[in-house]
Amino acid sequence: MNVLIGVGAQVKLARLLLRTDARTRSGDLRQFLEAAVTGGVDIVQIHEPGLEHEAELAALRTAWDVAARHRHLVMVSDSAALAADFGADTVWLSQAPDTAGLADFRAGLGRFTRLGSTARDAEDLHRLLGDPSIDFLLVAAGSDLDLVTTAAEVAPVDALDSKPWYAAGEFDADRLEQAIAAGARRIAVGETLTLAEDPHRMALRLSQRLREVWATDPELTRLTFAALADQS
Repeated sequence: MNVLIGVGAQVKLARLLLRTDARTRSGDLRQFLEAAVTGGVDIVQIHEPGLEHEAELAALRTAWDVAARHRHLVMVSDSAALAADFGADTVWLSQAPDTAGLADFRAGLGRFTRLGSTARDAEDLHRLLGDPSIDFLLVAAGSDLDLVTTAAEVAPVDALDSKPWYAAGEFDADRLEQAIAAGARRIAVGETLTLAEDPHRMALRLSQRLREVWATDPELTRLTFAALADQS
């Protein structure tokens, strides 16, 4: 766990989240993550359904070796057992259960662990925003970005009491501008970086543009200072 800044603050202030498999075929997970994280990735999520527990745990530890040097986070996918063995700061659920089920899942996590899930439609969005067990959301960025627009309306990124959310999809420069216009200030990507010829350069391009948006918005500056003051 990063002791210099609270996990909640890190989740709020992160702008670029990367979802990657363990890159078993290419065998270059460490090199790839080094390129992506030094390019501006704030949170690394290992997500490979069907991967054996020990192999996924090894991948998470590799990711932590890279991310921790830059004071960034590593996210576990779906598994309470992996979250416990890894000592996860953040966990993502592909399908969030009902409130009672979420409470049971959270009971096995650390006190400061942050739990998130993905909103794939407006019903998901409102349910997850209203559930006290969910700390952050990935919001599916469909071709029309309608759900992103809705998220920006009901959970404005610059509002101090809004849950952090990330527009989740694939983004080149033009699509990122569209997402920003729709109200997104954080994004989660996969193939944008995992298939990039130069993942460092691509991450740098995305992160710099998001950083520019944050730096020119006084309300996001206010959010930054408020988040840094909160060490929960």
